[in-house]
Amino acid sequence: MKRALVAGLLGVLFAVAAFAAATAFAPFQTHMALRRLALRLGGVHRVAAGPLLAYERNACRPGAPCRCVALVHGMGDSAMTWDKTMLGRGGATPPPEGTLILAVDMPGTDGSAPAADYGIRAQARTLRAALEPRCAEWTVAGNSLGGWISGWLAVDWPQGVRRLVLVNAAGLSDPSEHALAAAKVLADPTIPAMKAFNAKAYGRPRPVPERAWAAAVASIRARPTRAILEALRLEDVLDGRLKDVKAGTVILWGGADGVLPAEFAERFRKGVRGSRVELVPGCGHLPQQECPESVSRALFGAGS
Repeated sequence: MKRALVAGLLGVLFAVAAFAAATAFAPFQTHMALRRLALRLGGVHRVAAGPLLAYERNACRPGAPCRCVALVHGMGDSAMTWDKTMLGRGGATPPPEGTLILAVDMPGTDGSAPAADYGIRAQARTLRAALEPRCAEWTVAGNSLGGWISGWLAVDWPQGVRRLVLVNAAGLSDPSEHALAAAKVLADPTIPAMKAFNAKAYGRPRPVPERAWAAAVASIRARPTRAILEALRLEDVLDGRLKDVKAGTVILWGGADGVLPAEFAERFRKGVRGSRVELVPGCGHLPQQECPESVSRALFGAGS
């Protein structure tokens, strides 16, 4: 008995030591592995959704009403950005029963097949191909470039997008070139540039271990950021097409966003009939990570 206890204790100590070593020498990889593990333990599964891979959390019962929610990441990001929304963590409200959530990895991202065309409307068509076979109607939330894609999805598939949540969305004409500057950083990321971007993107930037930066930059470089930048077209801006969005629309904006300033939120509101702005003071460009309670409230709160 004593020998078994000693062996068990040694096993625990070895696991703790291995974890400490991994955290010290590979903090980014360890952090991502822990997030993936949390998703699995939380009942979130990796699935194929038409041409895309996705994380799925299905709390719908056969034969019962089911509300379908799609989550669309931005440029250089991945579906993992929505983990707190899917799990109800970090202050986020857990998704209610009767909800199917699909957080997609857009073309060329983390296992999803590359695209022949990374134009915004082409990506919106790919997104539709992933969603349409699953549900007839969707609530679609998109962050940054994912908001731009989601906006076009709502324009081109009005019968499929019942509700739209634009989260610090790109897609409007931008004489100041804030969005273009951010896209250029992500298309050719370096450690110094990403440190500066991180400081702009978060209202309350958290310290990042120095050892994590190289792996974080490598993960962005593995995604099709340059191809997306090269595929951006002036005719794909949403300014003149927002009037065609029929979905009930919430424009959720981190008020401390240094990437896309909050003035863009008001421009979206003026363009989409009946829309409303929910400004989150002190929050940056990625509310789903920094202020996840605001995203879950917009998706699942009263009146949603």
